[in-house]
Amino acid sequence: MPWRLLAGLVALLAGLLSGPAGARADPGPPREPEPLKAVSLQLLWHHQFQFAGYYAAVAQGYYRDAGLDVEIRSGGYDNQGRASAPVEEVVFGRADFGTSRADLLIHHSRGLPVVLMASIMQRSPLVFLTLERYGLTRLEAIGDRPVSLTLPSIGSQTRVSAETLAVLERAGIDYRTLDNSPPSWKFQDLLDGKTQLTPAYSTDTPYFVRKAGATPVEIKPTDYGIDFYGQLLFTSQRMLDDTPEIVAAFRRASLEGWRYALDHPRQIADLILREYGTRGPGYDQAFLLAEAERIRELMQPGLIEIGYTNRQRWQQIADTYRELDLIDHHSLDDFLRAALPPQPQLANLWAWSLPGLAVLLGTAGIAGYLYATNRRLISEIGRRRHAEKALRYHAERDGLTGTLNRRLFDENYQYEIDRAHAEGRALSLIIFDIDHFKLINDHFGHLAGDRVLIDIAAVTRTLLRATDHFGRYGGEEFAVLMPDTSLAEAGDIARRLNEAHRAHRVADGNSAIHYTVSLGVAALRPDDNSTDSLLRRADQLLYRAKRAGRDTLVSETSAIPATSPE
Repeated sequence: MPWRLLAGLVALLAGLLSGPAGARADPGPPREPEPLKAVSLQLLWHHQFQFAGYYAAVAQGYYRDAGLDVEIRSGGYDNQGRASAPVEEVVFGRADFGTSRADLLIHHSRGLPVVLMASIMQRSPLVFLTLERYGLTRLEAIGDRPVSLTLPSIGSQTRVSAETLAVLERAGIDYRTLDNSPPSWKFQDLLDGKTQLTPAYSTDTPYFVRKAGATPVEIKPTDYGIDFYGQLLFTSQRMLDDTPEIVAAFRRASLEGWRYALDHPRQIADLILREYGTRGPGYDQAFLLAEAERIRELMQPGLIEIGYTNRQRWQQIADTYRELDLIDHHSLDDFLRAALPPQPQLANLWAWSLPGLAVLLGTAGIAGYLYATNRRLISEIGRRRHAEKALRYHAERDGLTGTLNRRLFDENYQYEIDRAHAEGRALSLIIFDIDHFKLINDHFGHLAGDRVLIDIAAVTRTLLRATDHFGRYGGEEFAVLMPDTSLAEAGDIARRLNEAHRAHRVADGNSAIHYTVSLGVAALRPDDNSTDSLLRRADQLLYRAKRAGRDTLVSETSAIPATSPE
Protein backbone atom coordinates (compact mmCIF):
# COMPACT_ATOMS: atom_id res chain seq x y z
CA MET A 1 0.00 0.00 0.00
CA PRO A 2 1.51 3.45 -0.93
CA TRP A 3 2.56 5.33 2.16
CA ARG A 4 0.72 8.57 1.19
CA LEU A 5 -2.53 6.66 0.75
CA LEU A 6 -2.01 4.99 4.11
CA ALA A 7 -1.38 8.35 5.82
CA GLY A 8 -4.59 9.68 4.31
CA LEU A 9 -6.53 6.69 5.59
CA VAL A 10 -5.22 7.23 9.11
CA ALA A 11 -6.16 10.93 9.01
CA LEU A 12 -9.65 10.11 7.73
CA LEU A 13 -10.28 7.55 10.44
CA ALA A 14 -9.05 9.95 13.13
CA GLY A 15 -11.35 12.65 11.84
CA LEU A 16 -14.36 10.37 11.83
CA LEU A 17 -13.72 9.37 15.44
CA SER A 18 -13.16 12.91 16.70
CA GLY A 19 -16.65 14.08 15.70
CA PRO A 20 -17.62 17.74 15.13
CA ALA A 21 -14.96 20.26 16.00
CA GLY A 22 -15.22 21.55 19.52
CA ALA A 23 -17.77 18.91 20.60
CA ARG A 24 -17.18 17.69 24.12
CA ALA A 25 -19.12 15.23 26.27
CA ASP A 26 -20.59 16.76 29.41
CA PRO A 27 -18.70 15.13 32.28
CA GLY A 28 -21.49 15.91 34.71
CA PRO A 29 -20.97 16.34 38.45
CA PRO A 30 -17.91 14.68 40.02
CA ARG A 31 -18.55 11.13 41.24
CA GLU A 32 -18.03 10.03 44.81
CA PRO A 33 -15.10 7.57 45.11
CA GLU A 34 -16.14 3.94 45.31
CA PRO A 35 -15.85 2.50 48.83
CA LEU A 36 -12.98 0.10 49.35
CA LYS A 37 -13.80 -3.60 49.25
CA ALA A 38 -12.76 -5.28 52.52
CA VAL A 39 -10.89 -8.56 51.99
CA SER A 40 -8.64 -10.70 54.16
CA LEU A 41 -5.40 -12.63 53.62
CA GLN A 42 -4.56 -15.61 55.86
CA LEU A 43 -0.82 -16.26 56.19
CA LEU A 44 0.61 -19.72 56.71
CA TRP A 45 3.17 -18.58 59.29
CA HIS A 46 4.03 -15.77 61.67
CA HIS A 47 4.82 -12.27 60.43
CA GLN A 48 8.26 -12.34 58.77
CA PHE A 49 9.92 -11.13 55.59
CA GLN A 50 8.60 -14.18 53.74
CA PHE A 51 5.32 -12.22 53.46
CA ALA A 52 6.96 -8.87 52.78
CA GLY A 53 5.16 -8.22 49.50
CA TYR A 54 1.76 -8.07 51.16
CA TYR A 55 2.92 -5.65 53.85
CA ALA A 56 4.49 -3.46 51.16
CA ALA A 57 1.26 -3.50 49.09
CA VAL A 58 -0.63 -2.14 52.11
CA ALA A 59 1.97 0.47 53.07
CA GLN A 60 2.54 1.75 49.54
CA GLY A 61 -1.18 1.99 48.77
CA TYR A 62 -1.19 -0.63 46.01
CA TYR A 63 -4.21 -2.39 47.52
CA ARG A 64 -5.98 0.92 48.12
CA ASP A 65 -5.38 1.97 44.52
CA ALA A 66 -6.91 -1.36 43.47
CA GLY A 67 -10.03 -0.57 45.53
CA LEU A 68 -9.19 -3.00 48.32
CA ASP A 69 -8.98 -2.71 52.10
CA VAL A 70 -6.83 -5.71 53.06
CA GLU A 71 -6.57 -7.32 56.49
CA ILE A 72 -3.44 -9.51 56.86
CA ARG A 73 -3.80 -12.28 59.46
CA SER A 74 -0.81 -13.97 61.08
CA GLY A 75 -0.40 -17.75 60.90
CA GLY A 76 1.74 -20.29 62.75
CA TYR A 77 0.45 -22.12 65.83
CA ASP A 78 -2.00 -20.82 68.43
CA ASN A 79 -1.71 -21.16 72.22
CA GLN A 80 -3.31 -24.62 72.08
CA GLY A 81 -0.76 -25.87 69.56
CA ARG A 82 -3.18 -25.85 66.64
CA ALA A 83 -1.61 -25.02 63.29
CA SER A 84 -3.20 -22.31 61.20
CA ALA A 85 -4.88 -23.73 58.12
CA PRO A 86 -5.19 -21.13 55.36
CA VAL A 87 -6.87 -23.65 53.02
CA GLU A 88 -9.58 -24.31 55.59
CA GLU A 89 -10.02 -20.59 56.27
CA VAL A 90 -10.45 -19.78 52.57
CA VAL A 91 -12.66 -22.78 51.70
CA PHE A 92 -15.09 -21.98 54.53
CA GLY A 93 -15.18 -18.30 53.63
CA ARG A 94 -13.48 -17.02 56.77
CA ALA A 95 -10.70 -15.53 54.59
CA ASP A 96 -10.71 -14.43 50.98
CA PHE A 97 -7.08 -15.22 50.12
CA GLY A 98 -4.36 -17.37 51.62
CA THR A 99 -0.73 -18.42 51.35
CA SER A 100 0.18 -22.07 51.06
CA ARG A 101 2.69 -24.56 49.64
CA ALA A 102 2.67 -27.01 46.75
CA ASP A 103 0.39 -29.25 48.85
CA LEU A 104 -2.38 -26.94 47.61
CA LEU A 105 -2.64 -29.14 44.50
CA ILE A 106 -3.45 -32.16 46.69
CA HIS A 107 -6.32 -30.25 48.34
CA HIS A 108 -7.62 -29.27 44.90
CA SER A 109 -7.42 -32.84 43.58
CA ARG A 110 -9.47 -34.03 46.56
CA GLY A 111 -12.32 -31.72 45.69
CA LEU A 112 -11.59 -28.61 47.74
CA PRO A 113 -12.48 -25.53 45.67
CA VAL A 114 -9.08 -23.77 45.78
CA VAL A 115 -7.26 -22.17 42.86
CA LEU A 116 -3.72 -20.93 42.50
CA MET A 117 -3.20 -17.21 41.88
CA ALA A 118 0.60 -16.87 41.82
CA SER A 119 3.75 -18.85 42.58
CA ILE A 120 5.63 -16.41 44.80
CA MET A 121 8.72 -18.53 45.55
CA GLN A 122 10.11 -20.42 42.60
CA ARG A 123 11.99 -22.75 44.98
CA SER A 124 10.83 -24.34 48.21
CA PRO A 125 12.43 -23.09 51.45
CA LEU A 126 11.93 -26.49 53.11
CA VAL A 127 15.12 -28.25 54.24
CA PHE A 128 15.87 -31.09 56.63
CA LEU A 129 18.07 -29.52 59.28
CA THR A 130 20.64 -31.28 61.43
CA LEU A 131 23.89 -30.30 63.13
CA GLU A 132 27.41 -31.00 62.01
CA ARG A 133 28.17 -32.75 65.30
CA TYR A 134 25.57 -35.42 64.54
CA GLY A 135 27.50 -36.47 61.42
CA LEU A 136 24.33 -36.78 59.34
CA THR A 137 24.55 -35.53 55.75
CA ARG A 138 22.22 -37.95 53.94
CA LEU A 139 18.72 -39.10 54.80
CA GLU A 140 19.70 -42.70 54.11
CA ALA A 141 21.85 -42.58 57.27
CA ILE A 142 18.95 -41.73 59.64
CA GLY A 143 18.69 -45.27 60.99
CA ASP A 144 17.26 -45.21 64.53
CA ARG A 145 18.18 -41.60 65.28
CA PRO A 146 15.41 -39.49 66.84
CA VAL A 147 13.83 -37.26 64.19
CA SER A 148 10.94 -34.80 64.07
CA LEU A 149 9.25 -34.70 60.68
CA THR A 150 5.81 -33.66 59.46
CA LEU A 151 4.51 -37.17 58.76
CA PRO A 152 1.14 -38.95 58.98
CA SER A 153 -0.16 -40.87 62.00
CA ILE A 154 1.62 -38.94 64.71
CA GLY A 155 -1.13 -38.05 67.13
CA SER A 156 -2.42 -34.51 67.07
CA GLN A 157 -0.04 -33.28 64.39
CA THR A 158 -2.24 -31.55 61.82
CA ARG A 159 0.40 -30.66 59.26
CA VAL A 160 1.66 -33.37 56.94
CA SER A 161 4.24 -32.40 54.34
CA ALA A 162 3.83 -34.12 50.98
CA GLU A 163 7.23 -32.71 50.06
CA THR A 164 8.76 -34.60 52.99
CA LEU A 165 6.99 -37.81 51.96
CA ALA A 166 8.25 -37.40 48.39
CA VAL A 167 11.85 -36.94 49.51
CA LEU A 168 11.74 -39.96 51.84
CA GLU A 169 10.28 -42.03 49.01
CA ARG A 170 13.11 -41.00 46.69
CA ALA A 171 15.61 -41.82 49.44
CA GLY A 172 14.12 -45.32 49.79
CA ILE A 173 13.00 -44.74 53.39
CA ASP A 174 9.75 -46.10 54.84
CA TYR A 175 8.62 -43.26 57.10
CA ARG A 176 6.75 -45.75 59.32
CA THR A 177 10.09 -47.21 60.49
CA LEU A 178 11.45 -43.88 61.75
CA ASP A 179 11.77 -42.88 65.41
CA ASN A 180 9.66 -39.82 64.71
CA SER A 181 7.86 -37.29 66.89
CA PRO A 182 5.94 -34.16 65.86
CA PRO A 183 8.23 -31.19 65.23
CA SER A 184 7.99 -28.35 67.70
CA TRP A 185 9.57 -25.95 65.19
CA LYS A 186 11.95 -24.90 67.98
CA PHE A 187 15.59 -25.16 66.98
CA GLN A 188 16.50 -25.59 70.65
CA ASP A 189 15.27 -29.20 70.37
CA LEU A 190 18.03 -29.74 67.82
CA LEU A 191 20.66 -28.14 70.04
CA ASP A 192 19.52 -30.19 73.07
CA GLY A 193 19.59 -33.48 71.18
CA LYS A 194 15.85 -34.16 71.52
CA THR A 195 15.93 -34.59 67.76
CA GLN A 196 18.77 -34.95 65.28
CA LEU A 197 16.78 -34.03 62.19
CA THR A 198 13.91 -31.60 61.85
CA PRO A 199 12.12 -29.76 59.04
CA ALA A 200 13.02 -26.11 58.79
CA TYR A 201 12.81 -23.15 56.49
CA SER A 202 16.18 -22.29 54.99
CA THR A 203 15.14 -18.66 55.36
CA ASP A 204 15.26 -18.57 59.16
CA THR A 205 16.23 -21.57 61.34
CA PRO A 206 19.85 -21.99 60.08
CA TYR A 207 20.38 -18.32 60.97
CA PHE A 208 19.44 -18.93 64.61
CA VAL A 209 21.43 -22.16 64.82
CA ARG A 210 24.58 -20.32 63.71
CA LYS A 211 23.79 -17.52 66.14
CA ALA A 212 23.66 -20.12 68.92
CA GLY A 213 27.20 -21.23 68.04
CA ALA A 214 26.34 -24.52 66.29
CA THR A 215 26.99 -25.49 62.67
CA PRO A 216 23.79 -26.33 60.76
CA VAL A 217 23.72 -28.89 57.97
CA GLU A 218 20.92 -28.53 55.42
CA ILE A 219 19.74 -31.57 53.48
CA LYS A 220 17.70 -30.24 50.56
CA PRO A 221 14.81 -31.89 48.69
CA THR A 222 16.60 -31.04 45.45
CA ASP A 223 19.39 -33.43 46.53
CA TYR A 224 16.81 -36.14 45.84
CA GLY A 225 15.29 -34.67 42.69
CA ILE A 226 12.29 -33.04 44.41
CA ASP A 227 11.91 -29.44 43.26
CA PHE A 228 8.58 -27.95 44.37
CA TYR A 229 7.36 -24.38 44.38
CA GLY A 230 7.63 -22.51 47.68
CA GLN A 231 5.09 -19.98 48.89
CA LEU A 232 1.88 -19.76 46.85
CA LEU A 233 -0.93 -17.21 46.78
CA PHE A 234 -4.39 -18.73 46.34
CA THR A 235 -8.12 -18.10 46.66
CA SER A 236 -11.37 -20.03 46.41
CA GLN A 237 -13.20 -21.10 43.29
CA ARG A 238 -16.22 -19.15 44.54
CA MET A 239 -14.17 -15.95 44.87
CA LEU A 240 -12.81 -16.35 41.36
CA ASP A 241 -16.23 -17.08 39.85
CA ASP A 242 -18.16 -14.35 41.70
CA THR A 243 -15.60 -11.51 41.77
CA PRO A 244 -12.88 -12.17 39.16
CA GLU A 245 -12.05 -8.46 39.04
CA ILE A 246 -11.21 -8.47 42.79
CA VAL A 247 -9.03 -11.57 42.40
CA ALA A 248 -7.17 -9.97 39.50
CA ALA A 249 -6.77 -6.68 41.39
CA PHE A 250 -5.48 -8.42 44.53
CA ARG A 251 -2.98 -10.47 42.51
CA ARG A 252 -1.74 -7.43 40.60
CA ALA A 253 -1.32 -5.29 43.73
CA SER A 254 0.37 -8.12 45.66
CA LEU A 255 2.98 -8.71 42.97
CA GLU A 256 3.60 -4.97 42.79
CA GLY A 257 4.14 -5.07 46.55
CA TRP A 258 6.67 -7.89 46.19
CA ARG A 259 8.65 -5.93 43.62
CA TYR A 260 8.80 -2.99 46.01
CA ALA A 261 9.73 -5.16 49.01
CA LEU A 262 12.67 -6.80 47.23
CA ASP A 263 13.96 -3.38 46.15
CA HIS A 264 13.57 -1.88 49.66
CA PRO A 265 14.29 -4.67 52.18
CA ARG A 266 15.45 -2.42 55.02
CA GLN A 267 12.37 -0.22 54.79
CA ILE A 268 10.05 -3.24 54.82
CA ALA A 269 11.95 -4.84 57.71
CA ASP A 270 11.36 -1.68 59.75
CA LEU A 271 7.69 -1.75 58.68
CA ILE A 272 7.25 -5.34 59.91
CA LEU A 273 8.80 -4.53 63.29
CA ARG A 274 6.79 -1.33 63.66
CA GLU A 275 3.35 -2.34 62.33
CA TYR A 276 3.07 -6.12 62.60
CA GLY A 277 5.49 -7.39 65.22
CA THR A 278 7.33 -10.70 65.21
CA ARG A 279 7.46 -13.88 67.28
CA GLY A 280 10.16 -12.68 69.65
CA PRO A 281 13.13 -10.38 70.25
CA GLY A 282 15.45 -12.54 68.15
CA TYR A 283 13.44 -11.70 65.04
CA ASP A 284 15.03 -8.28 64.78
CA GLN A 285 16.12 -6.18 61.84
CA ALA A 286 19.36 -8.14 61.35
CA PHE A 287 17.37 -11.37 61.07
CA LEU A 288 14.76 -9.89 58.73
CA LEU A 289 17.47 -8.58 56.39
CA ALA A 290 19.21 -11.97 56.39
CA GLU A 291 15.85 -13.60 55.66
CA ALA A 292 15.29 -11.14 52.82
CA GLU A 293 18.47 -12.32 51.10
CA ARG A 294 17.40 -15.96 51.29
CA ILE A 295 13.92 -15.04 50.05
CA ARG A 296 15.46 -13.31 47.04
CA GLU A 297 17.42 -16.49 46.25
CA LEU A 298 14.22 -18.54 46.33
CA MET A 299 12.22 -16.07 44.22
CA GLN A 300 14.98 -15.46 41.63
CA PRO A 301 13.51 -12.10 40.51
CA GLY A 302 16.46 -11.41 38.24
CA LEU A 303 15.68 -14.51 36.19
CA ILE A 304 11.95 -15.15 36.59
CA GLU A 305 9.03 -12.73 36.71
CA ILE A 306 7.59 -12.50 40.22
CA GLY A 307 4.50 -14.69 40.50
CA TYR A 308 5.31 -16.69 37.36
CA THR A 309 3.73 -20.14 37.12
CA ASN A 310 4.90 -22.90 34.78
CA ARG A 311 2.28 -25.45 33.77
CA GLN A 312 4.84 -28.13 32.87
CA ARG A 313 6.46 -27.86 36.28
CA TRP A 314 3.10 -28.26 37.98
CA GLN A 315 2.55 -31.34 35.84
CA GLN A 316 5.81 -32.78 37.21
CA ILE A 317 4.68 -32.01 40.77
CA ALA A 318 1.35 -33.72 40.07
CA ASP A 319 3.17 -36.77 38.69
CA THR A 320 5.23 -36.95 41.90
CA TYR A 321 2.07 -36.84 44.00
CA ARG A 322 0.56 -39.63 41.90
CA GLU A 323 3.65 -41.78 42.48
CA LEU A 324 3.01 -41.36 46.23
CA ASP A 325 -0.70 -42.21 45.80
CA LEU A 326 -1.56 -38.77 47.21
CA ILE A 327 -3.76 -37.90 44.24
CA ASP A 328 -5.72 -39.98 41.76
CA HIS A 329 -6.62 -37.35 39.23
CA HIS A 330 -6.37 -33.62 38.87
CA SER A 331 -7.44 -30.73 36.67
CA LEU A 332 -4.57 -28.36 36.13
CA ASP A 333 -6.80 -26.22 33.91
CA ASP A 334 -9.10 -25.38 36.84
CA PHE A 335 -6.27 -25.20 39.37
CA LEU A 336 -4.17 -22.74 37.31
CA ARG A 337 -6.98 -20.68 35.83
CA ALA A 338 -6.19 -17.56 37.89
CA ALA A 339 -2.40 -17.95 37.69
CA LEU A 340 -1.73 -18.32 33.97
CA PRO A 341 -1.98 -15.38 31.55
CA PRO A 342 -5.57 -15.12 30.27
CA GLN A 343 -6.26 -15.91 26.63
CA PRO A 344 -7.58 -13.01 24.55
CA GLN A 345 -11.39 -12.91 24.45
CA LEU A 346 -13.24 -11.90 21.29
CA ALA A 347 -15.41 -9.42 23.18
CA ASN A 348 -12.34 -7.50 24.27
CA LEU A 349 -11.39 -6.80 20.66
CA TRP A 350 -14.22 -4.25 20.35
CA ALA A 351 -12.41 -2.10 22.89
CA TRP A 352 -9.72 -1.39 20.30
CA SER A 353 -10.08 1.98 18.66
CA LEU A 354 -10.19 2.38 14.90
CA PRO A 355 -7.10 4.66 14.90
CA GLY A 356 -5.25 1.91 16.68
CA LEU A 357 -6.30 -0.54 13.99
CA ALA A 358 -5.23 1.88 11.31
CA VAL A 359 -1.81 2.25 12.88
CA LEU A 360 -1.52 -1.51 13.07
CA LEU A 361 -2.40 -1.78 9.39
CA GLY A 362 0.12 0.90 8.60
CA THR A 363 2.92 -0.91 10.40
CA ALA A 364 1.99 -4.35 9.11
CA GLY A 365 4.47 -4.20 6.27
CA ILE A 366 7.33 -3.17 8.54
CA ALA A 367 6.29 -5.65 11.21
CA GLY A 368 6.15 -8.44 8.66
CA TYR A 369 9.63 -7.63 7.46
CA LEU A 370 10.98 -7.43 11.02
CA TYR A 371 9.18 -10.64 11.94
CA ALA A 372 10.73 -12.56 9.07
CA THR A 373 14.14 -11.13 9.85
CA ASN A 374 13.81 -11.93 13.55
CA ARG A 375 12.69 -15.46 12.75
CA ARG A 376 15.83 -16.00 10.71
CA LEU A 377 17.96 -14.51 13.48
CA ILE A 378 16.24 -16.58 16.16
CA SER A 379 16.64 -19.71 14.08
CA GLU A 380 20.32 -19.00 13.58
CA ILE A 381 20.85 -18.19 17.26
CA GLY A 382 19.01 -21.36 18.24
CA ARG A 383 21.10 -23.42 15.85
CA ARG A 384 24.31 -21.94 17.21
CA ARG A 385 23.24 -22.39 20.81
CA HIS A 386 22.33 -25.99 20.09
CA ALA A 387 25.70 -26.54 18.47
CA GLU A 388 27.45 -24.77 21.36
CA LYS A 389 25.55 -26.88 23.89
CA ALA A 390 26.47 -30.05 22.03
CA LEU A 391 30.11 -28.99 21.84
CA ARG A 392 30.14 -28.16 25.55
CA TYR A 393 28.55 -31.50 26.39
CA HIS A 394 31.11 -33.44 24.37
CA ALA A 395 33.91 -31.33 25.83
CA GLU A 396 32.82 -32.16 29.38
CA ARG A 397 31.41 -35.68 29.11
CA ASP A 398 32.83 -39.08 28.41
CA GLY A 399 31.59 -40.03 24.97
CA LEU A 400 30.69 -43.62 25.89
CA THR A 401 29.20 -43.45 29.41
CA GLY A 402 27.99 -39.85 29.61
CA THR A 403 29.80 -39.36 32.93
CA LEU A 404 32.12 -36.42 33.59
CA ASN A 405 35.34 -36.70 31.64
CA ARG A 406 38.73 -36.49 33.30
CA ARG A 407 39.15 -32.75 32.64
CA LEU A 408 35.85 -31.64 34.15
CA PHE A 409 36.13 -34.09 37.04
CA ASP A 410 39.56 -32.64 37.88
CA GLU A 411 38.09 -29.11 37.81
CA ASN A 412 35.28 -30.11 40.19
CA TYR A 413 37.79 -31.96 42.36
CA GLN A 414 39.95 -28.85 42.75
CA TYR A 415 36.91 -26.69 43.55
CA GLU A 416 35.55 -29.07 46.19
CA ILE A 417 39.00 -29.48 47.79
CA ASP A 418 39.36 -25.70 48.13
CA ARG A 419 35.80 -25.29 49.44
CA ALA A 420 36.13 -28.11 51.98
CA HIS A 421 39.38 -26.65 53.36
CA ALA A 422 38.02 -23.10 53.46
CA GLU A 423 34.69 -23.97 55.12
CA GLY A 424 35.76 -26.98 57.18
CA ARG A 425 33.41 -29.32 55.30
CA ALA A 426 33.65 -33.06 54.93
CA LEU A 427 34.69 -34.47 51.54
CA SER A 428 35.07 -38.12 50.53
CA LEU A 429 36.22 -39.90 47.41
CA ILE A 430 35.49 -43.37 46.01
CA ILE A 431 37.62 -44.79 43.21
CA PHE A 432 36.62 -48.12 41.66
CA ASP A 433 37.28 -50.16 38.57
CA ILE A 434 36.11 -53.38 36.97
CA ASP A 435 37.74 -56.63 37.99
CA HIS A 436 39.34 -58.62 35.13
CA PHE A 437 38.01 -56.23 32.49
CA LYS A 438 40.54 -57.50 29.95
CA LEU A 439 39.09 -61.00 30.26
CA ILE A 440 35.62 -59.59 29.55
CA ASN A 441 36.93 -57.91 26.40
CA ASP A 442 38.84 -61.00 25.30
CA HIS A 443 35.94 -63.40 25.89
CA PHE A 444 32.92 -61.33 24.84
CA GLY A 445 34.51 -58.72 22.56
CA HIS A 446 35.11 -55.02 22.88
CA LEU A 447 31.53 -54.06 22.00
CA ALA A 448 30.32 -56.11 24.96
CA GLY A 449 33.00 -54.44 27.08
CA ASP A 450 31.58 -51.07 26.08
CA ARG A 451 28.10 -52.21 27.15
CA VAL A 452 29.53 -53.17 30.54
CA LEU A 453 30.99 -49.67 30.96
CA ILE A 454 27.69 -48.07 29.96
CA ASP A 455 25.74 -50.23 32.42
CA ILE A 456 28.22 -49.51 35.22
CA ALA A 457 27.65 -45.79 34.77
CA ALA A 458 23.86 -46.23 34.74
CA VAL A 459 23.79 -48.46 37.86
CA THR A 460 26.12 -46.11 39.75
CA ARG A 461 24.03 -43.01 39.02
CA THR A 462 20.98 -44.54 40.73
CA LEU A 463 22.85 -44.57 44.05
CA LEU A 464 24.27 -41.03 43.94
CA ARG A 465 22.95 -37.58 44.79
CA ALA A 466 22.67 -34.72 42.35
CA THR A 467 25.50 -32.97 44.26
CA ASP A 468 27.97 -35.85 43.81
CA HIS A 469 30.55 -35.67 41.01
CA PHE A 470 30.76 -38.92 39.02
CA GLY A 471 33.34 -39.33 36.29
CA ARG A 472 35.19 -41.87 34.19
CA TYR A 473 38.75 -41.46 35.39
CA GLY A 474 40.48 -43.95 33.13
CA GLY A 475 39.77 -46.84 30.80
CA GLU A 476 37.72 -48.95 33.23
CA GLU A 477 38.27 -46.77 36.30
CA PHE A 478 35.58 -44.47 37.75
CA ALA A 479 35.62 -41.89 40.54
CA VAL A 480 32.87 -40.45 42.78
CA LEU A 481 33.56 -37.24 44.70
CA MET A 482 31.04 -36.61 47.50
CA PRO A 483 30.85 -33.17 49.15
CA ASP A 484 29.59 -32.93 52.74
CA THR A 485 30.01 -36.69 53.17
CA SER A 486 31.93 -38.34 56.00
CA LEU A 487 34.18 -41.36 55.57
CA ALA A 488 31.61 -43.62 57.26
CA GLU A 489 28.83 -42.45 54.95
CA ALA A 490 31.05 -42.85 51.92
CA GLY A 491 31.83 -46.39 53.08
CA ASP A 492 28.10 -47.16 53.21
CA ILE A 493 27.62 -45.84 49.69
CA ALA A 494 30.64 -47.80 48.43
CA ARG A 495 29.22 -50.98 49.98
CA ARG A 496 25.92 -50.44 48.17
CA LEU A 497 27.79 -49.82 44.92
CA ASN A 498 29.72 -53.04 45.41
CA GLU A 499 26.54 -55.04 46.03
CA ALA A 500 24.60 -53.40 43.18
CA HIS A 501 27.29 -54.15 40.61
CA ARG A 502 27.75 -57.70 41.82
CA ALA A 503 24.01 -58.32 41.38
CA HIS A 504 23.78 -56.66 37.97
CA ARG A 505 23.98 -58.59 34.70
CA VAL A 506 24.80 -57.07 31.31
CA ALA A 507 22.77 -58.51 28.43
CA ASP A 508 24.89 -59.91 25.57
CA GLY A 509 22.74 -61.65 23.02
CA ASN A 510 21.44 -64.85 24.61
CA SER A 511 23.88 -64.66 27.51
CA ALA A 512 24.54 -62.31 30.41
CA ILE A 513 27.86 -60.87 31.53
CA HIS A 514 28.63 -61.00 35.23
CA TYR A 515 31.20 -58.56 36.59
CA THR A 516 32.44 -57.22 39.93
CA VAL A 517 34.25 -54.08 41.03
CA SER A 518 36.96 -53.19 43.55
CA LEU A 519 36.75 -49.91 45.46
CA GLY A 520 38.95 -47.59 47.50
CA VAL A 521 37.39 -45.06 49.90
CA ALA A 522 39.19 -42.06 51.41
CA ALA A 523 38.23 -38.79 53.11
CA LEU A 524 39.88 -35.37 53.10
CA ARG A 525 42.10 -34.63 56.11
CA PRO A 526 42.83 -31.19 57.59
CA ASP A 527 46.55 -31.76 56.96
CA ASP A 528 46.10 -32.61 53.27
CA ASN A 529 48.32 -29.84 51.93
CA SER A 530 48.73 -31.39 48.49
CA THR A 531 45.78 -31.36 46.10
CA ASP A 532 46.61 -34.91 45.05
CA SER A 533 46.79 -36.37 48.58
CA LEU A 534 43.16 -37.50 48.73
CA LEU A 535 43.25 -38.89 45.21
CA ARG A 536 46.50 -40.74 45.81
CA ARG A 537 45.23 -42.37 49.02
CA ALA A 538 41.97 -43.51 47.41
CA ASP A 539 43.92 -44.97 44.47
CA GLN A 540 46.26 -46.85 46.81
CA LEU A 541 43.27 -48.26 48.70
CA LEU A 542 41.77 -49.42 45.42
CA TYR A 543 44.89 -51.44 44.64
CA ARG A 544 44.85 -52.87 48.16
CA ALA A 545 41.31 -54.07 47.44
CA LYS A 546 42.53 -55.74 44.26
CA ARG A 547 45.41 -57.42 46.06
CA ALA A 548 42.94 -58.61 48.72
CA GLY A 549 41.13 -60.67 46.10
CA ARG A 550 38.93 -58.13 44.26
CA ASP A 551 35.15 -57.78 44.58
CA THR A 552 35.73 -55.84 47.79
CA LEU A 553 36.35 -52.37 49.11
CA VAL A 554 39.01 -50.92 51.36
CA SER A 555 38.54 -47.72 53.32
CA GLU A 556 41.11 -45.68 55.20
CA THR A 557 40.05 -47.18 58.51
CA SER A 558 39.64 -50.82 57.58
CA ALA A 559 39.02 -53.34 54.87
CA ILE A 560 35.34 -54.17 54.46
CA PRO A 561 35.12 -57.62 52.87
CA ALA A 562 32.43 -58.18 50.33
CA THR A 563 29.76 -60.77 50.96
CA SER A 564 30.40 -63.77 48.74
CA PRO A 565 27.87 -63.94 45.93
CA GLU A 566 25.54 -66.88 46.00
